[in-house]
Amino acid sequence: MPVAQFIDEQATSLQRHLHRFDFRSRWFGVGRSIICLAELTVILFTPSNALLTPVLTISNGARCDGVRAASAYCLVGGTSHAEYARWLLVTVLLLAASGFRPRWTAIPQLWAVYSIAVSISVPDGGESVSMVMSLLMLPILLTDDRTWHWQKGTKPLRPSGHAVAFAAFWALRIELAYIYLDTAISKFGVADWANGTAEYYFLRDNMFGVSAPWDSILLPLSKNSLVVVGMTWGALVVELLIAVCVLGSDRWRKAGLTLDILLHGMIILTMGLWSFGLVMIGTSVIAALPTPRAPADEARDAPEPERAGAAVPAGAA
Repeated sequence: MPVAQFIDEQATSLQRHLHRFDFRSRWFGVGRSIICLAELTVILFTPSNALLTPVLTISNGARCDGVRAASAYCLVGGTSHAEYARWLLVTVLLLAASGFRPRWTAIPQLWAVYSIAVSISVPDGGESVSMVMSLLMLPILLTDDRTWHWQKGTKPLRPSGHAVAFAAFWALRIELAYIYLDTAISKFGVADWANGTAEYYFLRDNMFGVSAPWDSILLPLSKNSLVVVGMTWGALVVELLIAVCVLGSDRWRKAGLTLDILLHGMIILTMGLWSFGLVMIGTSVIAALPTPRAPADEARDAPEPERAGAAVPAGAA
């Protein structure tokens, strides 16, 4: 195939996908709300003095150096006024999670997530992922003129905003795929993951180990070498599959979402990590956003009588 013809075909395909793309659905709303609720669990159920506790060589309360000074904790006066910042962030995240006026709550949401990620003493991976995904969602949300993000769009998107939202959506999918791919590959360089024993030690960890009622089931099972190897390597295989599925068609993305829910659901049940698991699930819901069906596809898949009805002359029956 000539290069020029290949480029033309790819450009036509891209134009077709861009024309059909519309993020304004409940899928996007649910995913965004889950991410906001995940961050709410961090500040709502954890006292401020625990989030901002001094850590040797890492922090002395709220971190306010450099660009971190823009966080809510620093703007209200630092650690001594952390409760004011806490309830301000709760209000912002609740408003964003409600779905009200996504265009106007997009930047406050990003600021709230940024405040948590850069100021608390020991943030985990969930805070970093939430901040990155909120940043990637920003161009999408700024084109969203709905009153609630649970509603369907009633007006066509502007061409420029349409293209920007499409690019941001793909950036989000690529970033999510990279996270899972990098996570899985990096674990192969760790001895306990490579030899299949990592889950044995994780289940017995003093801080993140499995607790009741699952400990009575999983701890005895993990003493079996086949079970623990299956759990350890199985997690790596699932992460690789999610990375592949996220970049696929609608059907593959939904399969990736199912795997994501199973993976992080098990992590939540056995190890906790609620906020991290919910952030990853929420992002996967957004990534699994179905592509709207084109009119030609709907006509092709319609039942035979319905398709042929227009061609039957009046009174032919």
